[in-house]
Order: sequence, then C-alpha cells, then structure tokens
Amino acid sequence: MFMLGLIGLLIIIMGIQLKRGKWYGIIAGNTLKDKPMEVQKKGAQGASNIAFIVGGFLIIVYIFILLNINIRPVIIIFLISVCLFSAYSIYRYLKYFLKYGE
Repeated sequence: MFMLGLIGLLIIIMGIQLKRGKWYGIIAGNTLKDKPMEVQKKGAQGASNIAFIVGGFLIIVYIFILLNINIRPVIIIFLISVCLFSAYSIYRYLKYFLKYGE
C-alpha cells in the first residue's frame, strides 16, 4: 500500500521535470534525441500532463485506502473520464492525419 503512494509521488516528480524541460530522453521514441527541440518540448508537455493525472490519481487512491473509504466510485469516474479523453484524442489525431497525411 505504501508503494502506491511512493509510485504516485515519483510519477509527479517525473511530470515536474518534464514540465521544466528536463528528461526529454525518457519519452518513447526519443532515445537518441534525434527529434527537433520543438517536437521534444511538445511531447514533454503532453507527457507531463498525463504524469500529473496518473500520479495524482495514485495518491488519491492511496489516501482513500489509508482512510478506509470506498474507492469504487472514484475508479469508475476516473476510468470514464480516461475513456472519454482517449476517444477525443484519437478523433483529433485522425482528423489531423486525414487533413495533413502525417
């Protein structure tokens, strides 16, 4: 149970570092830093936002478990919002792909 809070905290620290412009190399597909700096920054901003959401969720789950609060509604709300966000992101990507072909 303690590991859940610790992993959440580490993910938030990773998000902070990505937001500050550090640790670009941990983003998938950017191991050799062969991408232009603008692409790296855009990818890091997106990854940092996701890291904040996941890290915050893990810490909230840890706190709920620690206080013996029923966590099922929180998980359901989180999963529904993640599914909606994913569907919107896929739609946006496909729209961009069909328009520009990249």
